[in-house]
Amino acid sequence: MSVMSRARSPLAAAATDPGRERANNEDRVLCEPDLGIFAVIDGVGGESAGEVAAETALEVLRARLSRRTTDSARLVREAIALANRQIYERALSDARLSGMSCVLTVAVLDGSKVTVGQVGDSRLYALAPGDIRKVTPDHSPVGAREDAGDLSELEAMRHPRRNEIFRDVGSSPHEPDDARWIDVLEVPFEAGGALLLCSDGLSDMLPSREILETVESNAASPRAAVRALIERANAAGGKDNVSAVLVLGDRFAEAVRRRDGSGGGGGGRGGWAGALRGGGDRGGASGRGGAGSAGSPGGTAGDVGRGRDATAAGAAAVSRRSPASSARQSPAAPGAAASTSSRSGAAWARTSAGDRLRQSLAGRIGRWLLVLALLFLAGFTAYRYRGPLASWAGDLLGRLAGRGGAGGRRAGSAFSGGGADGAGGGSGSALAVGIGDGGFATIAEALAQARPGDTVDVAPGRYPERIVLRSGVSLVSRIPRGAVLQPPPAAGNGGGGPAVLANGVRGARLAGFRVAGTPQAPWSVGLRLDGSEVVIEETEVTGAAGAAVEIRGADRSTLRYCYVHHNAGPGVLVAGDAAPRLLANLITGNGGRPGAPAPGVEVRDLAAPLLAGNRIEGNGGPGVSLPVPERVDEIWRWNTFGAVPREQAVRVASGPGGAAASVPGRAIASRSLAARPAAAAGAGPPGAAAGDAATRAPRRQR
Repeated sequence: MSVMSRARSPLAAAATDPGRERANNEDRVLCEPDLGIFAVIDGVGGESAGEVAAETALEVLRARLSRRTTDSARLVREAIALANRQIYERALSDARLSGMSCVLTVAVLDGSKVTVGQVGDSRLYALAPGDIRKVTPDHSPVGAREDAGDLSELEAMRHPRRNEIFRDVGSSPHEPDDARWIDVLEVPFEAGGALLLCSDGLSDMLPSREILETVESNAASPRAAVRALIERANAAGGKDNVSAVLVLGDRFAEAVRRRDGSGGGGGGRGGWAGALRGGGDRGGASGRGGAGSAGSPGGTAGDVGRGRDATAAGAAAVSRRSPASSARQSPAAPGAAASTSSRSGAAWARTSAGDRLRQSLAGRIGRWLLVLALLFLAGFTAYRYRGPLASWAGDLLGRLAGRGGAGGRRAGSAFSGGGADGAGGGSGSALAVGIGDGGFATIAEALAQARPGDTVDVAPGRYPERIVLRSGVSLVSRIPRGAVLQPPPAAGNGGGGPAVLANGVRGARLAGFRVAGTPQAPWSVGLRLDGSEVVIEETEVTGAAGAAVEIRGADRSTLRYCYVHHNAGPGVLVAGDAAPRLLANLITGNGGRPGAPAPGVEVRDLAAPLLAGNRIEGNGGPGVSLPVPERVDEIWRWNTFGAVPREQAVRVASGPGGAAASVPGRAIASRSLAARPAAAAGAGPPGAAAGDAATRAPRRQR
């Protein structure tokens, strides 16, 4: 199949750097402007394994993408799948490379369109003068929540789980057309725009606005721009390897210059002016007509630095087009000549009275519009953050009245309102748990005082108590998994009951806890939800003598972003007529009791849970056990089960209410999960904002 050819290659540059805290560089960049192929690759694995995975992917991508034998979308899929096979097979053949993989973003340029392939949390941004847009979705729990609008960009950058991913290249076998593995997108490439591919070492350090400002400040020199991006990321902390590939449209620099209304750009705000004067930028300023402006003078002709040179740390690749045309001076507009009078203010003196009146009126209108805009912004901010503002004001008024913060209630007492039934009439209060914070000593005490709409904020520590959720109350660990629920001393062997119980509860939320039993003192059940509608998220459940999570009755709860592992019974047991949502959870290493293997998820009776975006593998029985066969295909497609075949991943139980027969599952957890013990992430069924069906264990711990 013929593929569109490009008469001229774009101006592009790439660079990569180890950062401030890493001795080695697991990033690789591909920048071949003449071929229109670009990529950022971020290796995953200990020691040198991540570097090997990234280097393998780089070699495969360059070789396959260079041969345009099919359409771009198919080409991208085949190249990534081939890289996946090479990495996976190499890891199998060398124990030192076990578990290695990578994440990557690939872009193939065809004239005015770009085909993008995405696996993982590296990114592609589309830039235009004054605007930047993230094109690729992040295959990570935090990125999925950011894409869905649950987290702001700054909240996502600071999130403790920002380095976890649930898709990668190389950890398990895949085919090019595997559902929900490779995201392939097609976006326009405008002459006045630019594309930036980068690793998370850049996007985790710099907000998108700062990225845009840095590129625009160096708009005539992509080499200067990528170097400036890396320098800023390192100045912000440089916690990871930093890589960037920048591709500029023909008129990007000119468009930025026109928007700003003055010279400025490559290598600082004087770069565009220098380009227009004919000097060019020796560090990579535009040497082609149209990169800076239609009248940019020529620089050195030819291709400077190919993508091969950009694969090592600190390398840069720059391509230039044919020599630019001679500078053309723009004719001055009629009547634009300034007065030569030496008298200050001569130009103003020569304007008419009517002009002065119009200018003065426009100035007053402009000032009033600015005031109205500021008032609107203040009102919108107050409305958007009315809850925290009300809590802060309530706390302040309470303190002024001599009653603020009493009894562990930290905020909002003056505004919480409510009647005798305890239903909060305002934004709710925050109740602190933690002796050091002057709050309640136990979680149970805080819950007993909480009213619907309140949040119980639990400080890090071990809490030997059982929790009974209350309707409308949020229970949140201040630091993810910092608050640990463990069996009380009097519980004895088996824990005596569930760690968390919700019976007929509505509107409650449990977030960020670690529910942990031990072989000597396990919980009988981690969480028991019965006829409730609650949200359990970002919670780890381990060490239960029975099921980690037991959902019964007419329950409609949501379990998402949780790590359920190494419990003696099934990871999740759903029975009765429950219809919960299980989204983006990592369920592994459960059901390992000798002689009684259990599945990762066991569905009984008439239960009909929605399972989407979960990673279920390495359990004693099959991944999912169902009472009827009708939903086997749906669950197989919407979730991922490692390398086990379909018939072993999803099984129909052999008897009524009984578990499926034991299946000796592939112990992938021992290779890629147990070594990195955090949770997988945010997904949902097709069409959900955070949808994803290929969850993956976290790849780094900083």
